[in-house]
Amino acid sequence: MMFMESNNRMKKIMKGDFKLEEITAAQREFEGQIKLLNAVVSAFGIASKNKRAMAGLEKMNLMDDTTAVDLMLGDPEVDKVKCPVENKIMSRADCLDYSGSHYTECKGCEIGLKTKEMLLQE
Repeated sequence: MMFMESNNRMKKIMKGDFKLEEITAAQREFEGQIKLLNAVVSAFGIASKNKRAMAGLEKMNLMDDTTAVDLMLGDPEVDKVKCPVENKIMSRADCLDYSGSHYTECKGCEIGLKTKEMLLQE
């Protein structure tokens, strides 16, 4: 999708049908996306060579064998996290709901704490 948008912008530039401000902003956004993509590829390369690194990435909810990396570019309520109590992937909104009714199980959870900071801001 990212590359298709870039190709469409390039076609507009070649036709002379573009606004410089829009192209500049889009280029900065594209460069940021490429950096994120490179970080994901690097993390995967490290994980494939080192089981301990993979365990750390999984523990931090960044990457595991069955889950895509969430770049957190959208609504934080629908971001996915891995619940250590339930041992499953759930949305941050579901995490917040679950921790509200399971306080003793979730009391020391770093993921739940971060979720509360993100979703219950003043």
